[in-house]
Amino acid sequence: MEKTINFDLVSPESLIFSEQVGMIIVSGKDGDIGVLPRHSKLISSLRPGRLMIYDENKKLIKSFFVSAGFIEINPEKCIVLAEEVSELSALNKSEIEKQMNDLKNESNVEAKQKYLIAVSKIEALNSKYYEKI
Repeated sequence: MEKTINFDLVSPESLIFSEQVGMIIVSGKDGDIGVLPRHSKLISSLRPGRLMIYDENKKLIKSFFVSAGFIEINPEKCIVLAEEVSELSALNKSEIEKQMNDLKNESNVEAKQKYLIAVSKIEALNSKYYEKI
């Protein structure tokens, strides 16, 4: 049985990550999606949250925050097309909290969306789920 699956993480600006990996966990629209080699075909939209990449021994190698997008999975390949991608380690919690305070009382739709994404970033930074498999 194959131990890896080809994975591409793409933003509007560039190809962010492209390697053979052991497993991917991403925040699907209706719940978290775990992707292993030979996964059945699936297409889903994504909600704001963590995207975690593991090697073939299920050791976490990279974590990203994805604001929204789509995932396409087939048995040989997984592609995530993301609107905004940040390495989780590059997120600054105090800057995000300041942004949340600035946006909290705004009433326009764009500000509300930015606020919800900021809340999701804080949740992703505080989460310990899936760090050890």
